[in-house]
Amino acid sequence: MVDRVIAALTQLRALDAAPLSQGLHPRNARLCLDAALDAITASALRAELSTKGSRPDSVTVVAAAGVFTSPIEWVAILAAAGCRVHIKAPTEAPALCLALAKAMQAQALPVTADTKRALGTPDAVVGFGSDASMATIRDATPGSRHSLYGHRFSIAVVTCDPKAAAQALARDAAMYDTRGCMAPTAVLTTGDPKVLAAHLAQAMAHAQQAIPRGQVDPALGPEWRRRVGLARIRGMCLEGEGWAVPVLDAADFQPVALPRMLPIHGIQSAPEIDALLAPWHHQLSTCGTDDAQLTPRGTLRRVALGQMQTPALPRDHDGRPMLGSILG
Repeated sequence: MVDRVIAALTQLRALDAAPLSQGLHPRNARLCLDAALDAITASALRAELSTKGSRPDSVTVVAAAGVFTSPIEWVAILAAAGCRVHIKAPTEAPALCLALAKAMQAQALPVTADTKRALGTPDAVVGFGSDASMATIRDATPGSRHSLYGHRFSIAVVTCDPKAAAQALARDAAMYDTRGCMAPTAVLTTGDPKVLAAHLAQAMAHAQQAIPRGQVDPALGPEWRRRVGLARIRGMCLEGEGWAVPVLDAADFQPVALPRMLPIHGIQSAPEIDALLAPWHHQLSTCGTDDAQLTPRGTLRRVALGQMQTPALPRDHDGRPMLGSILG
């Protein structure tokens, strides 16, 4: 089963990534698809499959729009585990899910996909989306095991070498155009925020040339302009084509990312970070940092800067074992 899954993923890699990517620039789409597939090796799958427990016969994966590759690792693990998998694709962006199911079917793996809202009665459901949508899924499938993931956000913490940190952060922000729960929402730094901002602006401009920003929802325009305006009044904002680096007080932190906007907030200590993030600590996903001692309370995954958007396998997802989260 593992070999067939790897063969299916090889077939998926051969496709043009751009039409699957929900509006990313073709170079970014290619980068993100390759990174997602690179993480899924035969040895990683076998390590995940060593998790003990009763495996469900049928699993529905409810995919959300945003990070187009997010269903791949789950479907790969579940198919390798011998489960029948159905992918509920996002209505507005089903292309990756449909292509993934087709690639799996070509290897005689029981994976299907469509955009129908009815979930049926699967043995287990893995779901991604808003907290409200996860509650709806739980209510609609009372007899299923659940591994459901609502709203999460991530942050970066920088303590030294602002130039090196900026290069890594620009990559974290560029991948998927800062979409998804593992993208950095903001940077907290114990150093001089303006020095880091100068280096980050150069790195963001270089990233824009190397992997340009793709399509952006026009509805995000007012919030983008509000944050830029706020930074100009209360702090400073370095801005270029397709990116922005606002520098603001920590009190202006927002736990929602915008595409290729990476705010910087000065902060001095771990207690200060914990106090700042306290209202949202239960929603904190990933911390990218160069100092593990400053990892905020509630962090579910800590990685080096530059690795926030490239999770390895096997691993926990939001603090829960992936396959283990739906085993009996």
